[in-house]
Amino acid sequence: MTKIKSTMLKRLLAFLCLQRTFFVKAVQDFETKVALLTSVEQEDPKCFAEGMVDLTCFWEEDGHRAPDQYTFTYKYQNENSSACAVASQPAGGGRTRYFCRLSRVKHFVSLDLQVFRNGTPLHNRSLSIDLVFLLDPPANLTVTRTGKKGQLRLRWLPPSLKHMTDSMMYEVSYALAGSRMGKLEVVRGNTEFILHNLQAATRYDVRVRAKPDGLAYNGYWSAWTPSVSMETPPSDLDPLIIGLCLVISLILTLLSLSVFLSHRRFLWKMWPLIPSPENQFPGLFTVYGGDFLEWLGQSNGWLQLRPGLFYQEAISDPLEVLSEARNGPLTPGRTQPPGPQACCVE
Repeated sequence: MTKIKSTMLKRLLAFLCLQRTFFVKAVQDFETKVALLTSVEQEDPKCFAEGMVDLTCFWEEDGHRAPDQYTFTYKYQNENSSACAVASQPAGGGRTRYFCRLSRVKHFVSLDLQVFRNGTPLHNRSLSIDLVFLLDPPANLTVTRTGKKGQLRLRWLPPSLKHMTDSMMYEVSYALAGSRMGKLEVVRGNTEFILHNLQAATRYDVRVRAKPDGLAYNGYWSAWTPSVSMETPPSDLDPLIIGLCLVISLILTLLSLSVFLSHRRFLWKMWPLIPSPENQFPGLFTVYGGDFLEWLGQSNGWLQLRPGLFYQEAISDPLEVLSEARNGPLTPGRTQPPGPQACCVE
């Protein structure tokens, strides 16, 4: 009997611990969704649907007042108004959050909401439940390598919502590990995605969030999944090896060019260029194709007609008369040096 009681007590404690775990997680999820909705929705009361059969609405006020001072009513199109019990919880910063969960949910019809405080209207709003979904984030995000350069494969489970699995859209965020600058990819109706054009041998942080695709249902982006890190495969060629190969190739190219230029200078020194005789023999190569005998035969007559090519006739120069000789005999005993005779040469 004692053993039975002990076993039952252990089971009860385990059940209470499990319930406490579920309760703590539910409170954390609710706080997360309230924070998300507060950042994107300005109108009060703010409402969101976590599934097909629920709707939660809330608003916040400064200070603290008892929940029984507030009245929350809702009315579907062509129906009478219904009341919803108001609860409260601390919101931090001296504020109080008031909320209620509707017991009747209808989709694709207009819903009118009103909030009264001590009978005075405080908030009113009209909405459609199928447009205010705020789902749980995707579950079990895994990142693996594809075996190809610059790729990572992502898989996840959709939010646990019946009949809406194919009506989901997802946003994938990925960035270098530790970096705040990332990229976004939108995936529709699929729970698998491959990232392309990633840097080799680099660690990436990946996360995913979800919302209805907007065709039949719509709403707000869910919270992000916890980030998952994975390193991409290394490159086939190491950048260091590529750099060394380029440097070695450049050095070999410069050496080859230097040897080639040195070889040409050596050839010029050993076998200098022989001047062409073409300038000394007009027409020999251009007209007679280098046939010297034919060129000589054609040139003999021209050479005979131009003796001036071989010798020149002496050209007479004018001679100036400096003095004239006198006529008559010479005086004996005196000799006179011969002088130039009078002449005139033209």
